[in-house]
Amino acid sequence: MRGVAITLACFALIAVLLAWSRWIARRRLASLGHATLAGACAVVAAFLWVVTDDLAGFDPVRPGVAIAELHFNATGPGNYRATLIRLPMGGVQVFAMPGERWRIEARTLQWTGLARSLGARPVYRLQQLESSPAAGTAAPPAGRRYALTDVAGVDVWARVRSSALGSRYARADVVEVPWQPMTDGAEFTVTIEGDRLLIERIDVSDRVLAPLSR
Repeated sequence: MRGVAITLACFALIAVLLAWSRWIARRRLASLGHATLAGACAVVAAFLWVVTDDLAGFDPVRPGVAIAELHFNATGPGNYRATLIRLPMGGVQVFAMPGERWRIEARTLQWTGLARSLGARPVYRLQQLESSPAAGTAAPPAGRRYALTDVAGVDVWARVRSSALGSRYARADVVEVPWQPMTDGAEFTVTIEGDRLLIERIDVSDRVLAPLSR
């Protein structure tokens, strides 16, 4: 999409030059036509550029492939440290998680219509990690909510969600796992399958350390 934006920007520049040459030649109507074309190309190119910047924060959905790991370690009564490892790049984030339960949320874009026919693939973005007290209790410690993505500029997902025009080309969904208990030493993998966010607990005993080479 960024390549299309660059191509349109080049067309806009060429149209500006043509409009100027037509103006010098006193062909006012032709100059106005080229100036209008230049403006239209520039507006579309700018829009596609900012849309591409936002979409760069999404990753392609790969069925059956884990997108993250979560590790929990107790730091005190009702308090945990959560380590989120984003896969496959391995980016690490660490969060203080008061409470007894956790859940994670992602946003997805499923392309439809013309976008899908042009080969656009479903994408996702991890959006939020949250903790809360145990079910049925209102006692401290209170839960906490962390945004996993900073959205600056155009929020394509929100535009699709709220716009009838946007929904013609994509479907914007929220996928999350049910509340899960936090326990010391627990480890999970997170996977997206279609319109579902799935977790699987890692059996630490299955981890095998490779022997060190001498």
